[in-house]
Amino acid sequence: MNKQKQRAFIMGELVYLRTPDIQADVYGGDWNEWFSDMEITKYLVHGIRPVSKDDQAKLVQSELENPKTLLFAIIERVSQKHIGVVSLKSIDLLNKTAEIAIVMGFDNIPGAALEAMALMTAHAFERMNLNKLYAGQHEGLWKWVNTLELIGYRIEGYRRQGGIRGLPYDIVLTGITSDDYFNLKKERGGSVLTENIHQLYQNKRRENMLPNIKTFFDSLYL
Repeated sequence: MNKQKQRAFIMGELVYLRTPDIQADVYGGDWNEWFSDMEITKYLVHGIRPVSKDDQAKLVQSELENPKTLLFAIIERVSQKHIGVVSLKSIDLLNKTAEIAIVMGFDNIPGAALEAMALMTAHAFERMNLNKLYAGQHEGLWKWVNTLELIGYRIEGYRRQGGIRGLPYDIVLTGITSDDYFNLKKERGGSVLTENIHQLYQNKRRENMLPNIKTFFDSLYL
């Protein structure tokens, strides 16, 4: 068996998740360059200055040592390439909550990001016994928000001018509970992704819901 496959922690159809390997993923890869790339960081808080391999290595090591963070490398099964990272941060074992986040690199493939999110979501609820995952997305990522709906995430609100990149932007607040996850898993016969992730994409919402949400909240104060 391939050495990297032996290190797989959570296996999917398109990708698998494993603990980051600083030597292979940072010094032997282009992980640091993702956070210096203008397109990848377009809707992130990164991209302010170039990130060196040493910078990235220190950051990854710090996250791996943080008991409130769980960080996985996303590996594409066919090529064995490191194509992204997915994490749980601010893990609160008292309230059973965590913030989920994902960043895909230069070699993203269709369906990989959604499967990685589904794998991490399942791990959070089925193995870590968490009850709630939450996230915040730049308003420009409304299509990704619609994609996350396919595995049970819901829009829970928005934060006005939650960030600024040249101009202020709003942040869409999304989340999923363990009840949401387990009910959807049961409804779909044991997997929130169904048997065909690409077919699941046919059910993706096409419209941007954010304008309606903004209008709703604004109407409360007219």
